[in-house]
Amino acid sequence: MMNRFFLSLTCTAALGLSACGFTPLHGTTGGAAAPLANVDVQLLNGTRVIDDQAGFFMTQRLNDRIGVQGETAPYALKIVPRYRRARFGLTDSDIATRYDITVSARWELLDTKTGDTLDRGTTGSTTTFGAPEGPFGVITADNVGIEQAAGETADKLILEIAKYFAGNTP
Repeated sequence: MMNRFFLSLTCTAALGLSACGFTPLHGTTGGAAAPLANVDVQLLNGTRVIDDQAGFFMTQRLNDRIGVQGETAPYALKIVPRYRRARFGLTDSDIATRYDITVSARWELLDTKTGDTLDRGTTGSTTTFGAPEGPFGVITADNVGIEQAAGETADKLILEIAKYFAGNTP
């Protein structure tokens, strides 16, 4: 009895979604997803080495999500990464028990043929971790935090670019 209920619910949802004009973000049916496949991601150097590490993780996530494009892509996404770590949850001996890692990106979407700026903005994410005992534990946790925050920032950046293309069909 329950199987029939779930089957009918699934069929009803599928019919509803097919009739509403729903288009998946990473689908191949056009919409906002098609231009994302034509964006060349360009990482510009940050002011510090740690900024570049965050930028590397962002670029890797973007390439995983939208693919690697060549210089002939009609759009270029220029990213300037920034990393920040703040400690909080201090003990009475001024030792941090938690850290916030923020990775942000100042970005600009360009038309490669004309060089015009199509859109720009700043996107970022913050992740928090508990400070483990010892300096090597903090370094390891910090590296994991950078990777997580950079991945989330890249995902938010994809949404920003998709919003642009959804409102401005090329």
